[in-house]
Amino acid sequence: MPSPRYRFGLPAIAAVAIAALVTAVSAGASSPQAHAQRLPVLATGYQQARVRPTTIGYTGDGSGIIGKLPSNSFHHVVGQRPGFLHWTVWTDTHAAATGTVWLLSCRPSCAASPFYRYALTLTAGRVRNGHFTRMTLHYRYQGQPVSDTRCVPDGRPALIWGLVFNGRCES
Repeated sequence: MPSPRYRFGLPAIAAVAIAALVTAVSAGASSPQAHAQRLPVLATGYQQARVRPTTIGYTGDGSGIIGKLPSNSFHHVVGQRPGFLHWTVWTDTHAAATGTVWLLSCRPSCAASPFYRYALTLTAGRVRNGHFTRMTLHYRYQGQPVSDTRCVPDGRPALIWGLVFNGRCES
């Protein structure tokens, strides 16, 4: 027959081990959410900022949209395949994605122009107050490479994108 110390000690050790395991598993389960809350957000152009957004309106006038076209878009779409934005990196200092940029040609006018889709690579950086404040788009437009750098103006909520002009952020 086991000694009283063994009879009471083993179940207590097992209970402590199980409690530690449950605590570790539940901490691990909440860890990605807690980590996501600390990651910087990116302006979507729709009066909000998010971690890994699926759609970004970056031109201010709706003539350029990254990712999925909003379902309420009244413009005709050339190439009916849906757009996408696949985030390959999202850290506390840098983000990168591949996807689709939709652009209006504005011919004969922006209101009458359809959206055209182009393959895109996107990088984001320069984190300030928990927001990415620089975003660079790389794509080919009419056979020519385009590198378009956008910025969030300093001192403003990180909800809109301005243009980088002569190294300065202009809204």
